[in-house]
Amino acid sequence: MTYTPFNPNILPIFFYYIGLIVFSVVMTVLMMKKWRERNVKPPLYLSIVFILLTVALISLTVGLAEAIATGFFKEIYRISLPLAYSMIIIADIFLFVFAEEITSKGKNAIIPLIIFGVIIIIVLFLPWNWWGVPPEDYAGQLNIRLYSTLSVILYSYIVYIFISVFCLRARKRAQDAKARTGLTLLFLSMICMIAFFLMFVFDTLLITLTGHPGYSEFVYIAWIFAILFFIFIYLSLVMPKWLVDRIEKS
Repeated sequence: MTYTPFNPNILPIFFYYIGLIVFSVVMTVLMMKKWRERNVKPPLYLSIVFILLTVALISLTVGLAEAIATGFFKEIYRISLPLAYSMIIIADIFLFVFAEEITSKGKNAIIPLIIFGVIIIIVLFLPWNWWGVPPEDYAGQLNIRLYSTLSVILYSYIVYIFISVFCLRARKRAQDAKARTGLTLLFLSMICMIAFFLMFVFDTLLITLTGHPGYSEFVYIAWIFAILFFIFIYLSLVMPKWLVDRIEKS
């Protein structure tokens, strides 16, 4: 089996990922600190979400590091992709549990969500995904990569859309300004994650339609939306004093 050569034009995304890891680690530590202070479930669930997304970033970065060091996308890279996707799936589940805790909506959907999530994770690790394998090596053979990738996106979109709906409905009933602001920020965080995956769809279309090597500008924009997700969802739960003061003044 041959390997896909590393494209030097992709190198900047490696350093971009390192910066993102530092940011996500800081946000994770801050959230865990809030969990220890409050000793309630919502900060714990968000801490787990942040940890899982950080692991996904680290996985992608390690895979790229191997490609940079060897000049080819090899075995570690091929594992890093399904592992990163799996972390996102598990993060989606805990994000849904967090939203259920905040809005008291969707409890009956948690078990089906877990079951479908486990199925998708299993599919991601099947050999017919051909992660990082040159197309000529599996020409004429079963290739499920497109379907497994789309299943991750569709699964995530279902989670984010449901949470968005829960937030809008809960916001209408909320009478406290702080509660309404928190739900609005949670809603905005879901919009950011929807945009996050949309950018990766655009990157995939660019590869498919133009022969682009991947890791286009859309990937950079995608992770900017991920940063906004971290910030919005952190603020929605933590509500720092400066934000509370601003809400009370308005």
